[in-house]
Amino acid sequence: MKPVVLDTCIFISGLIGHGASAALVDGFFANRLSLAYTLEILAEYAEVTERPKFRIEPAERAAILAKLRASAVLVRCCPVPGLDWPDPKDLPFVAGALATELKIIVTLNYRDFRPAESLGVKILSPSQAVNLLQR
Repeated sequence: MKPVVLDTCIFISGLIGHGASAALVDGFFANRLSLAYTLEILAEYAEVTERPKFRIEPAERAAILAKLRASAVLVRCCPVPGLDWPDPKDLPFVAGALATELKIIVTLNYRDFRPAESLGVKILSPSQAVNLLQR
């Protein structure tokens, strides 16, 4: 299995059980999907899973982060060229995708990641990713 990068919105949506995002996250927890992450991505996942609105209990959060550290692939960041990025906070996800063979980011925010396509990164919706990766 070759790893892909999940944008935080997909990871959180998948954890709380919404559609194709949930299928992707479930695939990761069942070892049917490989995820890649950078230390910055892991820090963002950790911060967002702490937010009270998502109602992720501390023990569950710890288990989620432990699974990521144990099973996901920590990638070494690749430099990201200075293109016109709509949201520079998304650059760790681009850097992570560039460090993988498939160069895939799964997101609901296509517009924010669109410049990455010029670098060879594929931007997929959750449904597209399920169709491509979990056949």
